Amino acid sequence: MIPKALKSVANCLSAAGIPYMVIGGQAVLQYGLPRFTQDIDVTIALIPEEVNRVLNGIEGSFRVLPRDLEKFIRETWVLPVEHLETGVRVDFIFSITAFEREAIETAREITVEDMSIRYISPEDLMVQKIIAGRAIDLEDAKGILDMQGERIDRERIERSIIALSRETGEKEWLKRWEEVKTS
Repeated sequence: MIPKALKSVANCLSAAGIPYMVIGGQAVLQYGLPRFTQDIDVTIALIPEEVNRVLNGIEGSFRVLPRDLEKFIRETWVLPVEHLETGVRVDFIFSITAFEREAIETAREITVEDMSIRYISPEDLMVQKIIAGRAIDLEDAKGILDMQGERIDRERIERSIIALSRETGEKEWLKRWEEVKTS
């Protein structure tokens, strides 16, 4: 079910010319330790005011979930939908930060059932997990480091966390990174 929904996401967004990357649990499955996840999270290079581009692109393949879509998107920056064929939930996450836009540009092409799908890089996924900071996110981050080993660019992760910490004044992210990389 998930691969079919992923392929539909990629087809719809590519046809609509919307840059994207798969993030969250589906990306963790590509780079880290296996874990249970039933949904798909996708960051798109659009802002909420461009929601009609997404809606036009997914029409006929997905059903919009919120009743008051405009309010929901305004408050969350997320467009939650359901894939009609499989029932899989997909969250389209709007983006505006330079970090997100760069991550979309540098996303990796990974083949899923003979189709190329754009996934966040393991380094950018690590940064997202460190920033999110929930217990599951930090476990995911440790698993990604373990599975990727020497292939992952730890310096790039650290540079991104330092830059984002400076921009926001958030000091906890560096502490989390230190804990993850030394555990």
